[in-house]
Amino acid sequence: MIKTRLPILLLASALTLPAAAQTNGDSEIVVTGRSLKETADDLAACLARNCPPDEDIAASLAHAENQLLQGDYKDSRTTLLKSIGRNRKHGDKFPVEVSDLFRANSRVAEHVGEAKNFQLSVLDMRNTLKAGLGEKDPRVMVAQIEVGDSRAKLGFPDEAERIYQDVEKQALANGQNRVAMFARVRQALLAQTRAEASNLDSDRKDARKLLDDIISNPLPGAEEFAMAAQVMRARNDRKKGDASSTEAILREFAERGGTTRPVLLFSEPIKRIDLSQDFGNEQPPANTLQRLTALNSVGKWADVGFWINADGRVSDVEVLRAEGTKQWLKPVFDQIKTRVYAPLRRSDNDASPGFYMIERYTLTARWTDDATGTNMRRREATPRIERLDITPHNYQRPVVESGATG
Repeated sequence: MIKTRLPILLLASALTLPAAAQTNGDSEIVVTGRSLKETADDLAACLARNCPPDEDIAASLAHAENQLLQGDYKDSRTTLLKSIGRNRKHGDKFPVEVSDLFRANSRVAEHVGEAKNFQLSVLDMRNTLKAGLGEKDPRVMVAQIEVGDSRAKLGFPDEAERIYQDVEKQALANGQNRVAMFARVRQALLAQTRAEASNLDSDRKDARKLLDDIISNPLPGAEEFAMAAQVMRARNDRKKGDASSTEAILREFAERGGTTRPVLLFSEPIKRIDLSQDFGNEQPPANTLQRLTALNSVGKWADVGFWINADGRVSDVEVLRAEGTKQWLKPVFDQIKTRVYAPLRRSDNDASPGFYMIERYTLTARWTDDATGTNMRRREATPRIERLDITPHNYQRPVVESGATG
C-alpha cells in the first residue's frame, strides 16, 4: 500500500504557488495505508458508540480519502456528504474540523465534475470558519482566498480579482502581512494568466509590474513571497526564450545548500486534450466525439510517480496504478517533464537519493444543465484533468500493493 500525506490542496491547479509560498494554515490529512475494511470498521464503530463530532469527522475523512486512493470516487463522496449531514450543525464548536470536511468534499467534487458542489463546499468551508473564528482570523482570510481561487477556476476571474484585493486590504488593516502578500501574489498570478491568454503587451506589462513590486517590496515577515514572484517572473522569461533568470534561481538555491523538500520552480500548464490527434478521419465530428468521450471520462484515473534528481530535474516518470485507458495521460507526462525543482541538499556523504513524488490524476468533465438548451444535466464536451498530490512521507518509492492496473 502507499503510505502518504495527502494534502487537501488550497489552490486551483492553474494557479498553484511554489511550496515556499504556502501558508501555515494549510490543512493536510494523513492517509495511514490501512485497508478499506479497517477504515470502514473504524467509522462504523465510531458511529455505533455515538462518538463526538470531531472523532466522527476524523474517521470519515480517513475512510473517504482511503476510498479516493482506491479509485472509489462515488463512495468517497457519499462518505463525505453523509458526514457533512451529521456534523455541519457542530461548526460553532468545531469550526476547523467541520471546515476541513467541506474542504475535502470540494476537492472530491472537482474530481467528479460537480462544479456547483465544488463552489458551494468552498463557500461552506469559509462560512464555517468565519462563524466560529471571526472574520479577522487569518485562517478565515486564507479561506476567502480559496473562494477567490474557486471563482477563478470556474471561469470568473474578475470576481476572483475583487476577492483577492479585498483580502489584501483587510489583511493590511489587521497587520497580517503574510496573508496580504499571499493575496497580492494571487493577483499577480491572475494577471499573468490573463496576459498569457490575451498575448497583449499591455497585459504583460501589468503582470510584470505586479511581480516586480512584490520582489522589490516584500512586507516584513513575508519575504519568501518574493521568491514566489521571482519564480513566476522566470516563467515569463522562459516563454520568451530567456532561461537566465531560472538559472539564477537555481544557483541561489544551490548556494544556500539546496532544499530538504521539493520546491517547484518552473513548469508548463497541462495542455488540453486534443482529441483530433487521437482519432482518425473516420471518426464522428469533433464536437460529437468530444461529448461522447467526456461522457465516458469519469472513473479514469492514474497514480503517476517520478524522481526529482539532485539537480532538480525530473526523471523516470511512470504510471504506478491506473483505472481505464492511459492514452489521456500524454499531456500529464509532457507537463511533468517540463518541471524544474530547486537543487537538493547534499547529505554528509555527498550523495542525494532524490525525492520520489506521486500524484493522482483524474480525467473528468463537469456536469452542466445548459449544454443542450434544456435543463437536462449532461457533461461538458471538453474533458478536464484534475491533480492531487499523494506523495509518501519519506519521498521514497513505495511498494504499491493490489489495486487497479492499466
